[in-house]
Amino acid sequence: MIYLNNTISKIIFLVIILCFLFILGCKTTDVSSQKKDHAPLLSQDLDSLINSDGKIIELRAINVTSKWSDNTEFYRIKYLSDGLRVVGFVVKPKTDNLKLPVMIFNRGGNREFTKITEENLKFFSYLSSRGYVVLASQYRGNDGGQGREEFGGKDVNDVLNIIKLAKSLPFVDPSKIVMWGISRGGMMTYLAIKYGAEIKAAAAVGGITDLGQLYHERGDDMKDVIIQLVGTKKEEWEKRSAYYWPERINVPILILHGEADWRVNVSQAQKFSKKLEELNMVHELVVFPQGDHPLSTHFDERNQKILAWFDRFLDH
Repeated sequence: MIYLNNTISKIIFLVIILCFLFILGCKTTDVSSQKKDHAPLLSQDLDSLINSDGKIIELRAINVTSKWSDNTEFYRIKYLSDGLRVVGFVVKPKTDNLKLPVMIFNRGGNREFTKITEENLKFFSYLSSRGYVVLASQYRGNDGGQGREEFGGKDVNDVLNIIKLAKSLPFVDPSKIVMWGISRGGMMTYLAIKYGAEIKAAAAVGGITDLGQLYHERGDDMKDVIIQLVGTKKEEWEKRSAYYWPERINVPILILHGEADWRVNVSQAQKFSKKLEELNMVHELVVFPQGDHPLSTHFDERNQKILAWFDRFLDH
């Protein structure tokens, strides 16, 4: 009887362990380890990637509730950028057999400050309702990703590599990609163009065009961010400042800025626009009276102008 009880106990213990391992295995979706007869939620044409940059390593479907979410799919991903696992998001319409345009969104802030949240994903579902596949990066080192962000240094590759990722998706039209960003995301947009991003058009909201000016005009908190992530060398500031290389902005750019923006002074947009005008670069500057930094004061008008700008150039 004692032997029988011990055997039953061992069997029960083994069953519990097996169930636990099964549940644990179901929680993580690693695209690279999925069986070939079970296609991942977001399949990729890996042959289109020159190297592993842009490859989705992990993905997870997530639930987001918004006015447009019934017709939208949301995914949190980790993708490779310079060999690092970087966190990003893909939001797409629930459609089949269509080749859709892509909108790359570049977030503002630094590190965990103003990282992409559920509220951003709700907004992305609105953009997706306009027929776009929306992709966004948290940049390296953030939200559980590997590496260290450099506020416009090597982390620009995280934007360039998410473009490669986009082009590898079967439901994407690789010839129709646009990009926009807010604040630091505007700077990342300018930098992506500088380094050859193949996009049709771009927009910057409250974008940084002169990091040196930002350093001298903002308080100690912003100075500390720049010192920690960039340093104090003038050449590093100018590398990140489109004001010093306007000839590299060879993509139609819409510049939107709030007159009351205290984070990035409106003069940054104005003096940069003047440089572009002198070079006959395709661009438009819109300054919103009493507008704040992200133009939340003119939210609908901001979005309408951006979408109209993209519509204007997508088919060119």
